[in-house]
Amino acid sequence: MAGFVATNPEAYEAYVGRGSQHLAPAFVRFAGVSANERVLDVGCGTGHLTRAIAAANARATGIDLSLPYVDFARRATADKTVTFDVGDALDLPYTDGVFERALSMLALDLIPDAARGLRELRRVTRPAGTVAVVVNNFRCGWTPFSLVWDAAAVLDPDGAAMRDEMVSKPLGWHGGLAGLFGAVGFANVVEEQLGAMFEYRSFGDYWSGFLTGQGKTGSYVTNLEDAHRSELERHVKAAYLCGMADGPRSFATLFWAVRGEVQTRQ
Repeated sequence: MAGFVATNPEAYEAYVGRGSQHLAPAFVRFAGVSANERVLDVGCGTGHLTRAIAAANARATGIDLSLPYVDFARRATADKTVTFDVGDALDLPYTDGVFERALSMLALDLIPDAARGLRELRRVTRPAGTVAVVVNNFRCGWTPFSLVWDAAAVLDPDGAAMRDEMVSKPLGWHGGLAGLFGAVGFANVVEEQLGAMFEYRSFGDYWSGFLTGQGKTGSYVTNLEDAHRSELERHVKAAYLCGMADGPRSFATLFWAVRGEVQTRQ
């Protein structure tokens, strides 16, 4: 399957940002962020979590591999004490133990080696500090996208492969992310389920997010031939409308959040 496309931050805002902005404050509370702590946001994207960290009066740093996303995050952030860097989650450009907390929202399951990425989060966090990660509950909590995947799986073998690849991610299942935290060596691991709403004005507003080409689903939709994309749109629209008039819809989404304590280095 193709990788996650991260080239157009404005498009990403319509695609996922409309929900992640609601998730970020809840995740900051779950992670226990306190005032004056130095906190890192790995895979910061367009900066919703980084800004939520700063809103908790912590010293926030965001880092992402996508320069367009980082540039957008800088423009969108009024607090100029917030730092944004471009860099790789698998090779973070920070010294050991420099942060009190390291967080990652909707990013760890997208990198090629999640265990290595989690170890990097641990490395840059001080002993007794906290690492917290939140990922999608793809199996039963990603409704706006499941409408597309389930229709695509019936219409197209490649759509079925996309759906199966997304849903079968082990980190997106109960206990999957927590198990990785345990395997990497964190203490006092806690798993909780968080929720956020994705809100749309109309089917056109909803469908336009997939026409941006961002992410795996958007890339799949935009790479379809016109006739196949129109057929998919027709089926997805029926699922969106559910026999009712077109108009606003709110879809509840669920996420697995896990935090763990960095053990004292030997």
